[in-house]
Amino acid sequence: MPSMDTFIAVCLALIVLELAVMIGVFAFAMLKVKDAAAAVEVAAYRVDQEVLAVGETFRSGWGGTLRTILSAGLSLLRH
Repeated sequence: MPSMDTFIAVCLALIVLELAVMIGVFAFAMLKVKDAAAAVEVAAYRVDQEVLAVGETFRSGWGGTLRTILSAGLSLLRH
């Protein structure tokens, strides 16, 4: 019959093994979160560039022309 020391040693080994597996899973999840954060950063940068481009278009002559056409079209639709 195994002694109590053997039982305790097996339980401690299982606890250490479980902790090692959980640390591995946590590290893997954090790497995935890091990759997702990098992808979000790239997407945010692209959106920022598009917003800047649209703003620049509206500040240029084309934006004024487009605003004039839209306001004229809307005023015609209201009457």
